[in-house]
Amino acid sequence: MKWISTIKAIGPNAISEKDRVVILFGQTAKDELQDVSVIQTFDDEQAAQAVVLKKGDTVTIDGTTFLINYVGPMAVSNLRALQHASLFFTDKVPKKPMSNALYLDLPEDQEMPKFRVDDKIVYEHL
Repeated sequence: MKWISTIKAIGPNAISEKDRVVILFGQTAKDELQDVSVIQTFDDEQAAQAVVLKKGDTVTIDGTTFLINYVGPMAVSNLRALQHASLFFTDKVPKKPMSNALYLDLPEDQEMPKFRVDDKIVYEHL
């Protein structure tokens, strides 16, 4: 199954290339969260209530498909309720991963994808 969201806005402090993390939120995010978030909206919000993601599934951003190495225990419920997740671009999952995060496989020597308004993010449960 696939779920597709569209990037609606990118906060001025949303992309942290140094930390290799991007915070996603839906359009209901408060102003202070919008400053540090990529705002997305699912193309089919009703279908998004059934999002299922697990290790081995994929997320496609900027034409690049990333393997999910870890899904935090709160990530799927937060995606369904708030369209929120933190995306970590790394090939190493820490000993204490964040509960609201998706850890996407990307070696440190490779660049993060670009996020642009009106681009799609594709979540795929394989």
